[in-house]
Amino acid sequence: MRSAEFDRQHVLQQAMALFSTKGYAKTTMQELVSATGLHPGSLYAAFGNKRGLLTAVVDHYIDTKRARRHACLAAGDALDGIAAYMNQVVDDTLRGACLLVRTLMELAEQDPALQAQIQGNYQEVATDLRASLLRAQQQGLLAAEADLDVLTTWLAVTLQGLITTAQCNRRQAELMRVINLQIQALRQGVGAP
Repeated sequence: MRSAEFDRQHVLQQAMALFSTKGYAKTTMQELVSATGLHPGSLYAAFGNKRGLLTAVVDHYIDTKRARRHACLAAGDALDGIAAYMNQVVDDTLRGACLLVRTLMELAEQDPALQAQIQGNYQEVATDLRASLLRAQQQGLLAAEADLDVLTTWLAVTLQGLITTAQCNRRQAELMRVINLQIQALRQGVGAP
């Protein structure tokens, strides 16, 4: 028998796939039981209810994405790190819908706690991007007078645009060119007064 930790990861991954594909409302408990291999009583014992499972899935998704984002942004050249992160976001989106965007669009108005959880993640992403831009500035890759707050917002808006566009326009090469143009613009001094 697998350990509880392994089972939890498996359950969260399977539930995440369903919630990302079908959304919360259209995912039934029977589908979750089938996908996870757990009995309904086990799901309820572990997560309380479907909403509890969604919350755990969102936490797992955020934790996973955070680790991957930090790995990308740790690149020696801070702008290369930002490009790697943006490329990763496109790759992930092309493989399936973004759980956070889907959940936010479906449930934000009905569930303030879930909305706050997701918005907290977006703020964390912005903080990480700003830190990378500051590092790029310190590395001499951005103009000293560049407005890091505006550039952070620009990157965050671009990321959301990439996520949305990747769900409709599946041409990865085109999306990668958009990222390359943005990084090139940063290297050429966009954002300086």
